[in-house]
Amino acid sequence: MGKSFSIPSFDLAKVMSEFFSLAGNFDAERSSKDNLVDPFAASLEAALYKYSTKRQWQEVEQQRTRQKNLMNHLGWLQQEIIGQLPGWESFRSGQDMPDVVGQRGKQKFICEVKNKHNTMNKNATAETYDVMAEYLSRSKFAGFTGVLVQIVAKTPRDRFWKPFAPPGRNLRTDMLVMNARVFYAFATDPEKRRPEIDVTAGENLTKWESWHALDFMLEEFWAELERQTQFVTPNWIKDIASQTL
Repeated sequence: MGKSFSIPSFDLAKVMSEFFSLAGNFDAERSSKDNLVDPFAASLEAALYKYSTKRQWQEVEQQRTRQKNLMNHLGWLQQEIIGQLPGWESFRSGQDMPDVVGQRGKQKFICEVKNKHNTMNKNATAETYDVMAEYLSRSKFAGFTGVLVQIVAKTPRDRFWKPFAPPGRNLRTDMLVMNARVFYAFATDPEKRRPEIDVTAGENLTKWESWHALDFMLEEFWAELERQTQFVTPNWIKDIASQTL
């Protein structure tokens, strides 16, 4: 008889407080002024979107820089949340370590975490593969599986993960790509099952008790967001989450 699944405990207060400190202390107006303006892009935007004044264009440009700043820190936040899970640790940039490392008995993972499936171009994907392959070549990561975790990505109908092998790179059984829901199911699985070893990509993970671990994290995330900002996440955003994650 399998082990009983326990709801993961996510203590997000400190993590999200630091995120707001990093992302919130951003001066969009100054950043926009410091950047070189592309007059070709500005001309086309003004023509397409009917910006009649410079101020209209500046407001849109500042909003764009704010969103870019937020996205730059979002990857770090995702890593830190994963690092809250038992057996998992997050590493910051510059530490010569994978984004996150998980070791739960026979389950051994190193992971690179990306916000969305389409945020990497061909070169970035190949670079991520090479970095992960180098980590796996180290003796300390012998027997580990490398996973590219794409937080927002569709799950194929007939499989829950696939090999991570960009064009021009070798296909390996120890390098995979999966979305957040599949990853969280493995990362909290009480049986500590391993992809490609204990489970095949075509098996139905939706029957696992840990399949909804991502939902528990989201509820904690929204609750902590409300505690720190007094902003109640509206249902339309939660509907988007239910449709995309």
